[in-house]
Amino acid sequence: MDNPSNAIEVTQTPTPFIDFGRNFPPPCSIVRNAMQESFLYLAKTNVADAIRFPRFTGTAKDRKAGADWLARRLEETPDPDQIVLANGTQSILAMLIANYVKSGGVLLTEALTYPAIKPLSELFGVMLYGVSIDGEGIEPESLGQACTKLRGKARALYCMPTLHNPTSAIMSETRRREIASIARRHDLSIFEDDIYGVLPENAPPPLSAYAPERSWYILGLSKSLASQLRVAYVAGPSLSKTQEVFWPGVRTTNWMVAPLIAEIATHWLATGLAAEILSSVRDETQIRRKIAQEVFGTPFDIDPASYHLWITLPNGLHLTSFVEALKQRGVVVGAGDSFAVGSSLGDTRFRIGLGVTADHDQLRNGLSIVRKLIQA
Repeated sequence: MDNPSNAIEVTQTPTPFIDFGRNFPPPCSIVRNAMQESFLYLAKTNVADAIRFPRFTGTAKDRKAGADWLARRLEETPDPDQIVLANGTQSILAMLIANYVKSGGVLLTEALTYPAIKPLSELFGVMLYGVSIDGEGIEPESLGQACTKLRGKARALYCMPTLHNPTSAIMSETRRREIASIARRHDLSIFEDDIYGVLPENAPPPLSAYAPERSWYILGLSKSLASQLRVAYVAGPSLSKTQEVFWPGVRTTNWMVAPLIAEIATHWLATGLAAEILSSVRDETQIRRKIAQEVFGTPFDIDPASYHLWITLPNGLHLTSFVEALKQRGVVVGAGDSFAVGSSLGDTRFRIGLGVTADHDQLRNGLSIVRKLIQA
């Protein structure tokens, strides 16, 4: 393990990596069919007019389709006028951090979180503070203590209560109510990233439902439908607040979604194609989860709707050496420490995304390499 490269035979042409490091929905034939159908649809419409100008917050049709899709998770269909259509979750978070946390402020998040939030916060001069987590996600006591300790500098909470990345934890309704209450007590804004939230067939209502007056509910499509569809919707607390955050940036930032992508996303949502793709993704996830269980010979203690695994290394294995040894064998995984914010929780763990590999044979082969190295 200390020098795994000694066992590697060097070849002239390097083989492509088996990618378990990224986390995308598994490939489904229905996505290819949906794209072909979309091109036929576009050929019958006035595409030139549809893509001539930026859509900024989206057309009325875009926002209506987005509101109906968000209604899958929210208890009520949100007002379409409060929906903003954007170029992915990161673009939405950039606008929210710039407006609510600002330079010198503190953004609270889970002790393990979406890695991209780290450079994004740094870009705006914002400090991240990791809050302790357990099997449900954020621990309420730890959140309250952090707010008290930071004395007003903590201005917002970024979190993923449903199918948390990387642990796949799902927060209970009781816990969500507790977190919402603490946010009110300390006047925290909530940035809820629910990008995996539609994958479980039965999940608690979003955290935002328990504190709507301070919540920004974000639901992207790239993790539930297709990685190619970089579109996200955000429902703000009110129309006025949504306009305050997003409208000033239309001439100075690039949060707006490309018109052609918006047209396809709206078509998928409005015609039912999105629902068909989601069902297919759920089915393929179960097939891939079963393959992983067969390869490792053990069930995984994570929600069955999740297409990523969060694995603990056996005692004696060092994370950095293990990840590098896998690279030498042509496999990439997500190192656990890349998810950590002021925490050692990821030091002995790694994430495997089951969705990127092109087929089941490649998936099985890659997982077998991981298993053999763990057992070596």
